[in-house]
Parts: sequence; C-alpha cells; structure tokens
Amino acid sequence: MKRTLLWGAALVGAAFAVATPAANFVPYGSYQRSCTNISVSGDSLSASCTTLSGSQLKTTLVELGQCMNSITHYGDIANLDGSLVCMPDLPKVVAGFEFPRAESEINGWVYGQDDTAMYRHGWGIWAGLTHYVGTVGGAELRAFETWDTPSNMLYAIGQASSGKAKMLGSEVRKAQGLRLQLPHQFRNTAKAKGDLKLLLKEWQSAKAATSADTNIFVSVAYNPPASSHAVSNKLFYASTLKNYIKEGYKEIPNFPANAITIKPVYKVITQSKVVDGIYTFPGWPGTPDPARAFPESDWANCVYVAVKGTGKGGNSIDPTCANPNASNTFYLNNFIHQTISKDDAAYLNSQFGLTAKAGDIAILVGMHVTTREIKRWAWQTFWWSADANSPKLPSSDAIAKLRPKELDEAAGHYAMSLAYQMVSPAQPINGGASEGESVIAYNPHLEAGFDPGVFQILKAVTKSPSAVQMNQYGVQTNCMTCHNLALYSPSTDYQANNGANRERPYGTDYYMSLDDTTFDGVLRLDFAWSILGSLDTDK
Repeated sequence: MKRTLLWGAALVGAAFAVATPAANFVPYGSYQRSCTNISVSGDSLSASCTTLSGSQLKTTLVELGQCMNSITHYGDIANLDGSLVCMPDLPKVVAGFEFPRAESEINGWVYGQDDTAMYRHGWGIWAGLTHYVGTVGGAELRAFETWDTPSNMLYAIGQASSGKAKMLGSEVRKAQGLRLQLPHQFRNTAKAKGDLKLLLKEWQSAKAATSADTNIFVSVAYNPPASSHAVSNKLFYASTLKNYIKEGYKEIPNFPANAITIKPVYKVITQSKVVDGIYTFPGWPGTPDPARAFPESDWANCVYVAVKGTGKGGNSIDPTCANPNASNTFYLNNFIHQTISKDDAAYLNSQFGLTAKAGDIAILVGMHVTTREIKRWAWQTFWWSADANSPKLPSSDAIAKLRPKELDEAAGHYAMSLAYQMVSPAQPINGGASEGESVIAYNPHLEAGFDPGVFQILKAVTKSPSAVQMNQYGVQTNCMTCHNLALYSPSTDYQANNGANRERPYGTDYYMSLDDTTFDGVLRLDFAWSILGSLDTDK
C-alpha cells in the first residue's frame, strides 16, 4: 500500500537533506501494535517494545529522518524481537541517487550506451541495501538483512489464507537469521547430478586436498514491496500459477518498479576451518581466457582471513596458496559478515553436516541484486575483492572508481558487474536480433564453475558477418538472459530428479525476445527464478 508521510508541513526530503520531525510527530509503523511509551526526540524514535518472550525492552531507532525518507512509499518501522528497526524498500544514502528510476531514463542509458550512469546507479543500490538500519540484540543490521526470505513469505501466505493475519509479523517480528541453503542452480552441474548433497560431499572432499574452503551457501530475500507483491498474489503456490495459465495469462502479475530481490552468498567460518587463527578461501583470479568451466577448486589462489582483531588488510591474493603475509591477509572488518546464533548453528549442522557453533562467523563473498525498474529488470552482481580499486574481470577499474564515498569499509571491499541489456548495442525487448557484443555479467562464486551441460538453451551471438560467438560456459553468462527463461510449465514435474527441473531451462548470454516461442504454452515468472525454487507444489 502506497502512502505519503508528512512531517509537520514539510515532505520528507532526500536522505542527505531530511526535515526534522514536528515536536508531537509519531511515525507510522507496525511497531505501534507492540510498543508503548513512544516518543520522538530530534532524529531518534524511542519506545518500550515487547520481545518474543513477552518481556519489555527499551529501544531507540536513530537516523529517523533517513528511515522515514526510505519508507515513504513502501517499508515499515518494525519491532524485531524488542528492537525498533527501519525496514525500507531501499535506503537512499548516496547524494543524488534516486530509486526507482523511471524506465524511460534507464532505457536512455542503455540505448545511449551511458555506462557511467548505469555504474553509478548500481553502486547507489549497493550503498542502500548495505546501509545500517537498526540494532537487534546488540548487532547492527543492514537493510538487506531485514528483508523477507521465501520461507517468511510462504508463512505469511499461509497466515493470510487462514485468516489469522494479512501481513507477516503483524505484532513482533523475528530477526531473519541465517537459514542458508546450497545454491539451487548447482543442481544442473555434472557433479551434482540433480542432488545438491552429492555436490556438498564433493566440496568437502576437495577441501581435504587444499587449505582453501570451497563451500558456499546462499539465501534469497525480497525487499518490502517485492515481498508484499509475492504474498498478496500467493506467487509461491503452484495452484496460483496453474490458475493463471487456466485463465489465459502469459506471465504472472508484474512486480512493482521498486521491487528488489537478492541472492547473498556466504562462506561459513567454523572453528574446524581455522588454523592458527587464519581462515582460508579461494581468491578470484579473474575470467579465464579461453573461457572454460572455472569452479572455486580451480582458482589456485587464496585469501587469508584473521578471525581475531581488526585492521586495514592487504590488497592481493596468494597465487601459491602457501605464503600468507600482510599483503594477502584480511580481517573480519574487511567483510560484511554476521555472527552465527545457536539456532543458526543447529540448522547448519543438521542440514549440511557442519560443526558450527554459536559465535562462529558467516562472511559475505557475493550477492546477486536485481530491481524491477525496467521490464527485463536491472541486474547487478557483487563479489568480495582483495583489491577493490582494481578488481578482476568481469568487473573493471572503470566500475571501481565510481564507488560512492558513502560505502563503509566493509561494503567498499566489493566489486561489481552489471547487465541492463543482453548484447551491445542494445536490442528492443521484442523483435531484436542476437548480434553485437556479448554483455557478460556473472558472479564468480555462483556461475564461474558452469560447463555447457548446465545450459539447456544455447544461441549464437553474431559479432560480425564473419564472426559468430557461441557462449557456453558460466563465465559467458548474463543474468538478464538467464532469468528471462524463468517460467512455469504445467506439464513439468518439479519434484522429480531432486527438484532439478526447478532450475531449467538455463541459458548463457545471447539476445532473447520476450515473445520468443520458448514461452508458448507456459507462464513467464517475471524473471524470478526464486519463485520456482521455493514453489510449494502441494498448495
């Protein structure tokens, strides 16, 4: 539900020029249903809020003005287990940054080949979603850490269907926690054979031969407008998708323009992986030439993380994986990271055979981020870089130099690649041709290891009358092309082969029209593979 909030007689301004709330102003939010003694002083909101255990906790939300600016159209001020937390669609923390941008404006960048504008926009999104928005249990939360996971949304759909609640967490919300999973798209790899547990065993056996930890875990989350859309339309129920097809729909109702979905990628640092105070994981050496499948186990470079203390850290990776020193050793403050709770540890151990304990750390090594600002969504992907000033391909120095000063130390340690088009020059959304230069945008931790067997649909890109390129590896992919293939087919068994069909068909990078014949007789999912990945086939 859209709403406009007034502070006295002044509209909330940009994050860098926010009006001060009127003396008796009390901001709207779901926190009001479980908090008392609410007051505003300067730029802070204070209250006494109920915890999940039923006790009362005095809590204060600072930077209230910036929060109100962020939730003007969507979002909430919520009670997370006794703590006031700002839950925006996206904080606007970079001067001049706007979100969502008009589709015509972004199209102007794309068709006008204004790479700088696209890079600045991608960094503005990153600055917003990594911005701190509140504190829960003494730990500061970044915006993306408050967003809803598919399990949260499925719960909300169930509650709404039963008439118990219309929205998730109507009284006291629970902090998200780290309900991580193995990357679903890895089901299609030859080593997984549809079974992610086989892949996990392969990772664990690979670790025995090297000191670098090749395990990765992911989650998926939707920002408030994306979550609201998915919940209200029951998009995670197979019955909903079947009804759309029965009613003649070609695609699901489109997400709103300010919808954002993300896939964070983590390394879990357990004590068993720490040797003499150092944790080791593979360092990204850049896109291989010629292109090939390039999983973490083949990177042959290492990054070292000192799990105690803080520091500036180095700026390189170790090409020998045998010589840790000041230039290739970093600290936890150089990473976006979360502390693992007792519940998180129990879950990770039961699901993946880890030896995690409360107090262990999960470091963020990558994240896919996409916004519904344009019809085919705007795609950017981020990964941790030892030298963020000069990152390896598929990023570049040109992208890195546009990082905004508003990024904190940890958030500034990530590289970016983006895809607001499939090929360059950009083709129209319908009726175009697969020609020009490939626009490559992939995440090293997610797609780099893919071989041709992962992809069900391959098409050539004609670079010139005498040069045709057939992209067939993960390092030749583009998020837009791949997610364009997100579809639901009523004739497909999504439970078979350990759920591998939930990740098919996949493609590399090439131009594909929105009205391609591939979509005949199926339901397009508005580029959201995550719907199929978490689909409840019994509902």
